[in-house]
Amino acid sequence: MDVYIKDVAQLIQNKKYSEAITYLNNLTEDIKKNPTCFFLKGLSYLYLNQIENSIDNFSSAINLNNNNPTFYFYRGFAFSKINNFEKTIEDYEKAISIKPNAAEFYNNLAGTYYTIGKNEKSIENYIKSIELNKNFKQPLNGLLNVLSQTDEIKYNDSNIITAHKDMKKIQLYYSPDKFIDDFQIKKLLEDINKIIDKNFNNIEFDKVQTYREQQQPPHCNRHKKIFNEANIIPKHCFGCYKIQIEVSNIVELIKLYIVFDKVKFKYNNSRKCMIELRPSVSADYKGLIFSDSINESNQILEELKGILKKNFNKDLNCKIKRGCSEYYVKYPNYNRLDNKALEYDEKWKEFEKEFDEKNPDLIFDKKSSPTSEGISLFDALVFRNWLAFAKLTGDETYKNISDQVFHSKFVEKHLELKQQKN
Repeated sequence: MDVYIKDVAQLIQNKKYSEAITYLNNLTEDIKKNPTCFFLKGLSYLYLNQIENSIDNFSSAINLNNNNPTFYFYRGFAFSKINNFEKTIEDYEKAISIKPNAAEFYNNLAGTYYTIGKNEKSIENYIKSIELNKNFKQPLNGLLNVLSQTDEIKYNDSNIITAHKDMKKIQLYYSPDKFIDDFQIKKLLEDINKIIDKNFNNIEFDKVQTYREQQQPPHCNRHKKIFNEANIIPKHCFGCYKIQIEVSNIVELIKLYIVFDKVKFKYNNSRKCMIELRPSVSADYKGLIFSDSINESNQILEELKGILKKNFNKDLNCKIKRGCSEYYVKYPNYNRLDNKALEYDEKWKEFEKEFDEKNPDLIFDKKSSPTSEGISLFDALVFRNWLAFAKLTGDETYKNISDQVFHSKFVEKHLELKQQKN
């Protein structure tokens, strides 16, 4: 029996999922009735995105052995792929009842609660996951994200919560009519670092973008997966525009963050600040404001240019872009803003329809809240990654605002890959 299991596990590890199913189907009836065989078949169907078949086989495994937490965990995950979150939570909680020390179980349960808008339950389970495995990065990423979208946090028994709440007390002094002085940025970082150093000995965070999401975020994972699978640009992306503001250094990027946190736009547009780690994409430091049309983008840009002139004492390089940079190589005309711009090919519609039928989880509208105004622990740790990036890329201005030197394995790894591919 063990030999058969090892053979199938190897096929799954090598991503030969259909072969694994065929192998399992050809076993003798006695062996096929083993719960592990049903589980492995369910796993293969899950990776093939045949979710109903996956759930059926996980259920068969559970009927034969109702005390295996892994069976419930993976069935719960399969239910999440078809947006059946009630069943997802039920299975994750059953898995936890059998194996209460599994950090990944609490992490997935927390993610499910976040998806359906139950932030407090999400926070509680992310913290439990972190307590069980402090080296598990996913729950930290998830927790800091949900904290940044939660105004009233009742949970207190965590140094992460304490640090986040202290961050929210930091005042960002801002006027759209005044220059943002470098000293203000230095003082901000000093306040941030005192809080982090007080609460953590060592904390790593693998994010390099700060967000101010005011609206339901677009289904970017869905759009990029469609492009990667079929080399087509989804219809949604033909109505997606961005105002890109490029700044020269780390000091200006943090200033732009403050502007994005404080400035209100008529259309309540989402925005983000970032360092650029993608190969062959220009501008190391930038901010993006998302818009639904060229006209809307022009209105925002006209309003913003005057504000930026006063806040930075100079004109910044601002431009309107269409969609994601990844599309431009395959479709150069996609980024045109005139009447020669690429138009959506109606022949692509059928692929999109079939894709959505197979991937309902990628079009589910999460019940997420807008990003809270002001500094969050999420933002503060991103700043540290920006400072690490500045040092690695020779941007000496970081010395003007920080007496500490920061390192990020995540930034180092991605910057090395970027330099290799450029």
